[in-house]
Amino acid sequence: MPEINEIVEELGFISDRLSTQVRMIAIGLLAVTWAIFVGESSFLRKLAEGLGKSLLIVSALSVLVLLVDFLQYVTGYVFVRRTLKAAEAQGLNKIEYDSESPLFKVRSIFFWTKQFILILTIALFLVVLVNYVCPS
Repeated sequence: MPEINEIVEELGFISDRLSTQVRMIAIGLLAVTWAIFVGESSFLRKLAEGLGKSLLIVSALSVLVLLVDFLQYVTGYVFVRRTLKAAEAQGLNKIEYDSESPLFKVRSIFFWTKQFILILTIALFLVVLVNYVCPS
């Protein structure tokens, strides 16, 4: 049976992995859409002409995912820094995080928001490509 500190450590590891995967997928989608837009082959030009607006939306959503990821880490930094200052001001070596803090809650909201937007972006990208390849 794991101890609480082991569970917290595992959550930190999983959260880091999820965030890394979110970034990789968002950057991958940006790379694919960019390649379609700047590609010189006739196939890519035709694809860009047919899917231009939809691919721009996918690109914009991918950038939004990266922005929300960035904001999550900025919020986390500010929250942890404030917690450290509070501990130092009280002369403490240990302090609990305030899970009721607005920064703590916003950080969590950003974490889940980037997951949601990425899933939405992947779904949109796949729907756009399937509809292009297999028009009804």
